[in-house]
Amino acid sequence: MAAVYKEVMYVDSIDKEGPFFLSADIGGTNSNFGIFYMKSQVPLLVLSLHYKSQKIEDFTVFMKELTTYLSDNYAIECLQGCIGASGIVYPARVSVQPTNLTFEINTHEIMKITSLKELFLINDFEAVALGIELINPKDLIILNKGVHRLHANMGFIGAGTGLGKSMSIWQTDNRRYFPVASEGGHADIPLYNADEWAIANYIYKNYGECPVSWEMLLSGSGIQKIYHFLGTQREYPVTDITREIEIHDFSPDRISSYAQKDERCKDTFEFYIRLYARCAKNFVLEGLTLNGLYIAGGIAAKNIGMFSDPLFMQEFIRCGKQSRHLATIPLFIIADYNVSLYGAVLAARLRRALLF
Repeated sequence: MAAVYKEVMYVDSIDKEGPFFLSADIGGTNSNFGIFYMKSQVPLLVLSLHYKSQKIEDFTVFMKELTTYLSDNYAIECLQGCIGASGIVYPARVSVQPTNLTFEINTHEIMKITSLKELFLINDFEAVALGIELINPKDLIILNKGVHRLHANMGFIGAGTGLGKSMSIWQTDNRRYFPVASEGGHADIPLYNADEWAIANYIYKNYGECPVSWEMLLSGSGIQKIYHFLGTQREYPVTDITREIEIHDFSPDRISSYAQKDERCKDTFEFYIRLYARCAKNFVLEGLTLNGLYIAGGIAAKNIGMFSDPLFMQEFIRCGKQSRHLATIPLFIIADYNVSLYGAVLAARLRRALLF
């Protein structure tokens, strides 16, 4: 059965002559593909296709089907491409086993059976770090204006199915920033109080995971875990909202949408926001990202009001000796969901210039 994509067209018509570039962002829940027209100085996103990652069994076969679909339905043939994927991408940038998925991505195997002649891999948060250079500045939501520090490190963090991190470091010889990937989302959470120790024990007993990583709580499934945990600790009234959330399998989107109306949802997100701010604070201190921290991912973009709540900044600057410096860090939410697709395009340009 042929794949059915969710499609978004960004232009009125597509110049069939090209050249076109295939950009991809492969996450634990969604796989997003962007087709860019490359004749203009700034790459023009003309079309995006979206598919559920868990439905993909063989990624190489899937890519063959996708490129055939583009050819049959849009007369588009892509010769170059770049795939951003969650997980460890080694220097050869040929293969990766995406985190939270069962398939492997191998660019050599994909090129054998598709029109693509140049294809390589980057980490999904390397793509985010590069992508902010091409998105509209209006899609950067300011949480804390802070102080701009020329050429200082920048940090990128984002929660979705998992938790991604990366940094950008200025290289004087090339006069630009370059991304550095990270798997810091799998690092252990520092736990402060009885409630936090209790949720760690709850996760160990119910999910068999110990120690507890950032990703286990700062993710969509993490929101569900916190919601379930709080239900074992406190007496909450059963309401129509409670029943709706249960009927929809405790959807993180449902829980977040009722954070202003339902006590248990509110407590869930207060717990979540506090941990998110702590994770962000630790990352800034570890990477000394004095030129800003950029928060990506759908959870933040859909809940800007909660990240703007004073609770986030209170936890972010809670640091004793470095609290004053943390208060000066610029903080942004990236509201453009296509940031990774743009980043993959820029990565390809840098690679052709032998810089990446």
